[in-house]
Amino acid sequence: MLRILIVEDNQKKLEKIRKFLADEFSNILINEKMSYNSASREIVLNYNNYDLILLDMSMQTYDISDDESGGEPEPLAGKNILKQIYLRNIPTKVIVVTMYENFVDGTRIKQLDEELAHDFADNYCGYIFFSHINTEWAIKLKELIIKI
Repeated sequence: MLRILIVEDNQKKLEKIRKFLADEFSNILINEKMSYNSASREIVLNYNNYDLILLDMSMQTYDISDDESGGEPEPLAGKNILKQIYLRNIPTKVIVVTMYENFVDGTRIKQLDEELAHDFADNYCGYIFFSHINTEWAIKLKELIIKI
């Protein structure tokens, strides 16, 4: 059984990823977190429950609810989560799934890919550029998952 944690705050993107995984992999268990804080907590407390994390790079600080707006968006929250994983020696593999080629701080995705591959080589398996328009992301995601 492949156990995956999806960290994603965009509901439509999350639904497409979840559907793709369910269609392509028969023996799969998926859990979801939608903010930096809930994902960080889940990974630290329950990392042994996951073989793979599909990690959005930009996300809300808190889960959105009736009482919570989500806080300030964190443009590189995924990088901070990867750093926590590395510092705690968590062995779980990570694939970044992003819709952005450029981030607020000026970082480009190719530059970020090189940095993550260098700094977090034991965990980081690559990135997927997600698009609602085409399915190239799905082909690449399947290839990366099969390698793991």
